[in-house]
Amino acid sequence: MHNLLLVDDEHWILKDMEQIIDWEEAGFRLAGKANDAVAAESILRRQRIDVLVSDIRMPGKSGLDLLRFANRASPDTLVVFMSAYGEFAYAKQALEQGCFSYLLKPVNEAELLDTLDRCKRRLAERERERSGRQVAEQAMLFLEGIGKDLPIVRLLEGLVDFRPAFAPQSRVMFACVKAYGPLGLEGLAPLDELLEGGGISFYRSRVSSSKWCYMLELAVQLEAGSAVRLYRAIRRLVQAKRWDVGLSAVCDTSSRSGNVYHQAAMMADTSILAGRKGVHRYKSDVNGAVTGIRERIAKAAKPEQLKAILIDVHEGIKAGRIHLSGLAELYNSFMAAIDHLTSRLQPELTDSAYTQDMLLHCGNPQELLEEMAEQLEDRRQRQNGEPNAQLIVEDVAREVDLMYAHRISLKELARKHYISPNYLSHLFKQEKGQSFIHYLIRRRLEAAQALLEQDISLYEVARMVGYDDYAHFSKLFKKHLGQSPYDCKQHKKRQKEITEGYMEKN
Repeated sequence: MHNLLLVDDEHWILKDMEQIIDWEEAGFRLAGKANDAVAAESILRRQRIDVLVSDIRMPGKSGLDLLRFANRASPDTLVVFMSAYGEFAYAKQALEQGCFSYLLKPVNEAELLDTLDRCKRRLAERERERSGRQVAEQAMLFLEGIGKDLPIVRLLEGLVDFRPAFAPQSRVMFACVKAYGPLGLEGLAPLDELLEGGGISFYRSRVSSSKWCYMLELAVQLEAGSAVRLYRAIRRLVQAKRWDVGLSAVCDTSSRSGNVYHQAAMMADTSILAGRKGVHRYKSDVNGAVTGIRERIAKAAKPEQLKAILIDVHEGIKAGRIHLSGLAELYNSFMAAIDHLTSRLQPELTDSAYTQDMLLHCGNPQELLEEMAEQLEDRRQRQNGEPNAQLIVEDVAREVDLMYAHRISLKELARKHYISPNYLSHLFKQEKGQSFIHYLIRRRLEAAQALLEQDISLYEVARMVGYDDYAHFSKLFKKHLGQSPYDCKQHKKRQKEITEGYMEKN
């Protein structure tokens, strides 16, 4: 039932309006009547009014004055004016200032009911939009909480409108569903039905246009046979859809959300390494070979020793004992060791990068391994000094400044200048004091900061600067700028409100 307020300076008109239709049957509750704009303003201050039906010409403050007040004090209120035939000029002004509709006096019952129906449709539309914004806001806060590595129990506290609620001492698992094309809620419906049929409560949030994060409650102890059947049904669905699904380890709600999410997200990328799509469960030894190889890289005294280690990296990937996150760690250690052996840079001065950033310009892990081998060979053979190094790097930097929102291939940029990607990477770092990857990240984040001042969703901001995966964008943003995109946007919004308020007062 929607609240409606009637306003007219003529008592008899108010009485006629009250009796002209059955308001409750029309879906409205008469929340009040007022004889002038001042009394109407008082009611608008005290309670929520969904629809205001008012005379446009009244002694003292006019209906237009009331409209301007409603726009400021109760912007969600729909205003419908009643006007005499000769007052069309007033009605025209009202429509220009945001009035929803107007009725000619004497008010016709059919016309009033039609206007009220349109009001209800608009209110329902707004409610759907509001509900959609709430869902999106909650999903964004959920991802921000993961980015801040909050305990899972804190994430659950933030899901205020989520039903069914998770049990306080429940066991939890994260799942990342990754498609290879756009994936909306309707596409997830078969998976949701399987989970609901299995008695598993869940919350899900969109990470990108093709990736979703599920948080699953395992409070209900499924009978062993039922659990196996559910798992097999999910595997069949995932194979039919050609998705990748990464499952984390099972944990309790005191666990850190960032670590558990990382397990699921990492496993969702398994097919990049294994070439096999499907359901991939996290195991504690998923990066079991990394520690030993990293220690060997750190102890390497000659480039030849690093070259031999690359064979073990390749074998570790094939055996499933080096995943993408482990490969990123080894890549960073490897590049630090090359710098140390060939130019005597201290390893800690070398930039580190995330897996997603490295694959940005390599394409796949095999190409990344090839780059590591080529980097080693280039550094051993390279001659110092290159007369056009500055010109090459400035040209590449200009292209990045223009095309940062797109997928930028270091190989393609190098090809334009007839040099290897590895050599271009070396020249870029030599001239700019930072790696190509980090220059690109910095340029994208600068653009993102400007976009956060606009009325654009955070998902769209990420996409507009080249990141389809919001979780990765948020992680980079916080790492490089010290706060999450959400917190930054809220800060900019508060600063804007303070500035506008100061300007209004002065």
